[in-house]
Amino acid sequence: MRRSRTSLALAAVLVSPLAVPAPSLAAEAEALAEWAFDRAGTCTTALSGDAVDWASGSRCIGDRLGGLLVDEAARFMTEQGRGVFGEHFSLVHRMSWSPLGQGLAGELDAVIPLAFRGGAHTGADADVLHGSALFLQQGVTRWTDAHGFRRHDVRLGTAWRFTLPHFAGADVVGASALVQENVERGHQRFVLGTDYAGRWGHASLQHYLPTTEWRAGRSGYEERAVGGTELSVRFDLTTTVALDTAMGRWERDDAGRSGLDGRIGLGWKPHPYLRLDARTGIGSGADAGSFMLSLNVPFGGPRKRTRWEGLGTFALAGDNTTAGDLFRPVENVGRIRTIERVARQETGMDGVTVRFLQSSAASGGTVEVEVALPAPATEDMRLTVRLAPGGGDNPAVAGVDYVDEPALVTIARGATSARATFRLLRNPALGANRMLGVTVARAG
Repeated sequence: MRRSRTSLALAAVLVSPLAVPAPSLAAEAEALAEWAFDRAGTCTTALSGDAVDWASGSRCIGDRLGGLLVDEAARFMTEQGRGVFGEHFSLVHRMSWSPLGQGLAGELDAVIPLAFRGGAHTGADADVLHGSALFLQQGVTRWTDAHGFRRHDVRLGTAWRFTLPHFAGADVVGASALVQENVERGHQRFVLGTDYAGRWGHASLQHYLPTTEWRAGRSGYEERAVGGTELSVRFDLTTTVALDTAMGRWERDDAGRSGLDGRIGLGWKPHPYLRLDARTGIGSGADAGSFMLSLNVPFGGPRKRTRWEGLGTFALAGDNTTAGDLFRPVENVGRIRTIERVARQETGMDGVTVRFLQSSAASGGTVEVEVALPAPATEDMRLTVRLAPGGGDNPAVAGVDYVDEPALVTIARGATSARATFRLLRNPALGANRMLGVTVARAG
């Protein structure tokens, strides 16, 4: 119940000030996003297979989603927001599609201005904006995880941006604080960050702090939002081509270990509404390479003239700062990053449970097992923990994947758990994942 109340409270922050009659702004936004995803999904035929037709695919997506610009609900929400909060209110949506299993995903953000102070310089910089902006941001990211489960991660927070006085019109610095929650599983985290947009591109430094513990995940597993810190930098090589890099330290497992990983890639934005990104992971815990097509069509208002820009030209970015640069949504706060572990299993010994501390391990690596009691032990409890073949069609084999020898562990008096570590055998012939189990018995 607590999770449901939190989600409703987040939505109410945006709906209440606008005084929008039913259906609510949040419901309208969700319906619009659902409709857009379904329409764009019909274009995947041109964007899949051995011969990808980018021209036909991009035209298809543009045609399918063109109605978003004149859709009655979109215009209603934008006009209502601007009528209450001023001209800097905006609804920003981004859609992406990846052929590498990630499928179709989308983000929708409402930017609600709270304060704006700006003006133009005199003299040679008369057309260059300088000033500051304070705004609320509420949004949702809809995506599908590696196991095929659809997720919705909502966010709410505030951001403050300002132009640097000595580089007015070219450099914008900001700070932000947001809270995120996953609707389906209740993961929550705070995101504190700072960002920069200037002559050569963009940069951000963000710290992710989870506030929830383990939650039920897919069958047989638990998952938890993880904390970390990430620095990302994007260098604009031309007006349409950018080098995208990031490096961060993230939690790796339930034992509190962390590690470095990152990414490096190229982005190409040949059209104001279209972007293609190719990235590869860096580090042992990094994600695999990815290729993504993103569509960013503005909600509401008249259609602006746009044109294909190709590879662009070499020019310094940020030479003409606008209010849009100050009020752009905070990025990199979409999907909540998680880790998972095998859920505890009853052993049949007076409520004793056992679980692996990681969801997978490499052949030749190590696995940690935790044995836990429902209450502190009244005396030292000696137990034997032993690896065993797991369930499924491909169980692990004793003597091939692991050594069939027990480990002795003791849950000390007053403690509730103890751990055992096992070294797996190196199996060069392993061609598919195998399932590993564990058994617990009282020591003789």
